[in-house]
Amino acid sequence: MAASAFIHPALSDESTRQLIDKICRSVEEYAFCSNTFNQNIKGSSVNITALTQITIEQALNNSTNTHSFIFGLLSNTTDPAEKNALTTCENAYRLVTSNFNEATMHFFEGDYGSMLDSERRSPRAQESCITIFSTPPTPPNPVADRNRQMRILIAMAVVTGMELTTKL
Repeated sequence: MAASAFIHPALSDESTRQLIDKICRSVEEYAFCSNTFNQNIKGSSVNITALTQITIEQALNNSTNTHSFIFGLLSNTTDPAEKNALTTCENAYRLVTSNFNEATMHFFEGDYGSMLDSERRSPRAQESCITIFSTPPTPPNPVADRNRQMRILIAMAVVTGMELTTKL
């Protein structure tokens, strides 16, 4: 199993490695997914609830940081096309951040169905920040890599949320 090489064996037990492997095989970048879990696992054995918490925390952190980054870019741009694109992205990331704030609240309340509903609203909002940069006039995309990371984190959150709700 070559993909398991990304999961640090000293950091997790076999059941944890298998669970991470299953989740990461469901998203577009296995290595990013695996590294995200390995950098944030607390302990050698974690369950789907702990992995779900990691994805929510990382998605919220990423969306908050990206929103702030975009807000800073917006205040410094004078190009109308770039301002329009960044305004779309600022609105998108405000919504994604709001969705993950809700998901966090529902997670800690144990309301995993509502948590998953909140997470599932995020891909469409985040996608608007990707498509705006392919709509003429096309300014350079200063958030391309942040969008890629956010897209993967959202997918990880939805996959872990689905896994968590089916385990109950």
